[in-house]
Amino acid sequence: MYALNAQGSGLTTFKPSEAIDGYPSVVFANGGERSYVCNLAVGVRNDLMYMIVATPGTGDPNRSDPCGMATKLGMLAIQQLKAAQ
Repeated sequence: MYALNAQGSGLTTFKPSEAIDGYPSVVFANGGERSYVCNLAVGVRNDLMYMIVATPGTGDPNRSDPCGMATKLGMLAIQQLKAAQ
């Protein structure tokens, strides 16, 4: 994501966020930002990342903090990846 942003790929949002269990993460968007959507990329190697798109529904208490929800999902994903090793 850092390389894409540096290349001027058209990302309209690029915000490095707190590391998830030691892995770097970035909140990003490529247009169409909405307050109830969070795109989170988590780098697991220099050449590998996974992305989470959190879009809580209208009745979901996480709707006001979709990036908090994405971060929790990111932590769960990292735990699963480590357990699979």
